[in-house]
Amino acid sequence: MIAILGYILLLVGTIWLVVTAIQTGSNTQEKVIWGLVNFFCQPLGGIVFFIMRKQGMVPLILVIAGWIALVVGGGLAFSSGFNMPN
Repeated sequence: MIAILGYILLLVGTIWLVVTAIQTGSNTQEKVIWGLVNFFCQPLGGIVFFIMRKQGMVPLILVIAGWIALVVGGGLAFSSGFNMPN
């Protein structure tokens, strides 16, 4: 359940960052580059975008929270369903 929430947060944050990158770009090339970086390289791309452009803090927090929830939820699912043989 936590992993599903993580996927949703990650998806919403990524889409929001891509839209923010496209809206804040000064020319078409910059818009495309930032949009692709934010789409394919999360969360590192979002962190670099925020540091360089000073925009997109809320979607970046959503992406990071999504990754944390994915790791925690996936780890809990793995540990609860994994039994070592005797």
